[in-house]
Amino acid sequence: MKRALTLATGMGVGYVVGTRAGREKYDRMKLKVHEVSQQPAVAGIRENLQERVETASKSVAGKVTDVASGLTKKLHSSSHDEEPSAPVVPAPEASDEFPAAPTTGIVPDGDAV
Repeated sequence: MKRALTLATGMGVGYVVGTRAGREKYDRMKLKVHEVSQQPAVAGIRENLQERVETASKSVAGKVTDVASGLTKKLHSSSHDEEPSAPVVPAPEASDEFPAAPTTGIVPDGDAV
């Protein structure tokens, strides 16, 4: 059902965007889509999906909040309670010399620079 709905939506959008059928055909197609969307079976499916999405979004939002607060607590407690696990080593000083070019095995002509 989901795939069929996605396919129909894609075909409808492609038709509208990809053709120059004119306003009359567009209006007829829009009217037909409206008629189909108002049928009781389709309206029931739409309401069911809306309820599922709302329930799932609330559940996910709660889980994300819980995970984020747990991570925040771990970060704060670990930064105040523990010593760093590895010593901090400073970066080497930059040198003015470039590293040697890799050898490619290609020998330039005598005239080439």
